[in-house]
Amino acid sequence: MAQAATGRSHRVRHVPELDLLPVMNLFCVIIPFLLLSASFLEITVIEMCPTEGISASGAGTTSLARSEEQLLQPKVIITNDEMFLGTVFGTRHVSYVLLENRDGEIVPTYDFNALSEALKSLREELDAEFPTIPVNKIIILTVDDIRYDNIINTIDVCVDQEFDQPGLQVAAYSVLQRQITAGAAGGD
Repeated sequence: MAQAATGRSHRVRHVPELDLLPVMNLFCVIIPFLLLSASFLEITVIEMCPTEGISASGAGTTSLARSEEQLLQPKVIITNDEMFLGTVFGTRHVSYVLLENRDGEIVPTYDFNALSEALKSLREELDAEFPTIPVNKIIILTVDDIRYDNIINTIDVCVDQEFDQPGLQVAAYSVLQRQITAGAAGGD
């Protein structure tokens, strides 16, 4: 085709239009999917302690205060029949098992008010006898078939009485019996 005298072609050049509809559809699908599958940032603080018995220089050391705290650490011993409080002062009976009717089902429970009173008097004894040693840890020893709600109630009572670092150990009944008799022989 021949050009015009002005040197320009009469053809109109069309600028291609951008079709954004497919891209917008893609974003409408991807953005909700990414938001639903994303795990949002959760910051948790993990308190780390240096390994016990190892100093910063690497030489082996023992912490006398820590070992004394471990010797004074009380234990709540829960068996299928009774609840005890084992301490450096000996083992004390706290409560026999109580049968309670919950929603038509008979479930075993314990006297947690008696446990609270026993822990309160223990706290007073520890503060009077060993005022320089803070005792915040307590171990809850149970047999494996103790109801979960009894363990949780025991932990709650311990925390209420300022034993804010409870630990849980599950042991065979024979092991718990040895703990009870050893505590009774040591404290009486």
